[in-house]
Amino acid sequence: MASGGASGALLASLMVILWHGDRELDWLDFVLSEFHLGATYDAVLRRRLWRHRQVDVLLIPLVILALTYAVSMSGQTILLTSIAMYAAVWHRGRQSFGLARFYQRGMGGPVSSMHDCLFRGAIYLPMLAGMFAYTHLAPFEYEGEPYFALNFGAEMTSIVGFAAALWVIVYLAWTFWHNRGERQFAAAQNVASLVHPGEWWVVLAQAVAVGSGYALGASNASFLLVLAVHHEVQYLYFTYAMARHPEKFHGVSKAGIDPAMKDFDSKAAREHGDPLPSELKHVSTFLVWPIIGFVGAIVGGWSELAWLSPLGMSGLFCHYWLDGRIWTKQSFQN
Repeated sequence: MASGGASGALLASLMVILWHGDRELDWLDFVLSEFHLGATYDAVLRRRLWRHRQVDVLLIPLVILALTYAVSMSGQTILLTSIAMYAAVWHRGRQSFGLARFYQRGMGGPVSSMHDCLFRGAIYLPMLAGMFAYTHLAPFEYEGEPYFALNFGAEMTSIVGFAAALWVIVYLAWTFWHNRGERQFAAAQNVASLVHPGEWWVVLAQAVAVGSGYALGASNASFLLVLAVHHEVQYLYFTYAMARHPEKFHGVSKAGIDPAMKDFDSKAAREHGDPLPSELKHVSTFLVWPIIGFVGAIVGGWSELAWLSPLGMSGLFCHYWLDGRIWTKQSFQN
């Protein structure tokens, strides 16, 4: 449930914003966003990915850093804001896709080509609809900054939004129908090919999150903060779980795991759950890089050095890139 994101809590957060305001949520987003970035760098270092993925984790982030500084120093801040906006939409959708696919792989993959088609559409169409809705309803500013809006008009926005909602409904209906039929068949034949509940829960949370965040966020940026916090909590939970039980989640034998990762598993953890001291040890080791990133952001803000400003944006872009590369099946097999 934590990985999928509590859709009800998202809606409750929207009501709190209307009633109370968003100052606390703004601070929460700031803290969690830095922890979010740190969790990615923790995964890179914990698994020593620079040894066999130098291009992905060293070369391309350096190129991203250089390009971000070049664009920033040339005064193209609108371009940077625009890239950040569209990259954020893609990144948030792809994270949900990856989490849902993780549960799907645990059941052996898509149960059919129909399942795969409905699943992909239920993830990508709400992501596209959210982007269309925001650019149409807020064509001039993204989080208070000017950007280049790809406004396709009210008619196209409505069509895509309706298609996204219908696709998600059809996906959920097909999933429940399929699982019900498979359970009845399994009772007699002792076999089943079910859709994991974690998969459809993530799909539903994704639709609620992007639908409410981008549509309502066009008139009040606070609603984008709700979407961001949902995204960050989801990612932090997943990365912590992966650090805690790497071979359990990926089906990789201990012989195929980096020795540095073996310390994060034990027989007690697999069978009975960790006692409190061991759990605190896991938490303390996992939080090292998130805290370093948070402290760096605080110090950078206090110093007010102009040359540090593009570093935060480039770090965000690097995270978007790394997040799409370090959680693949191949990265764990190397």
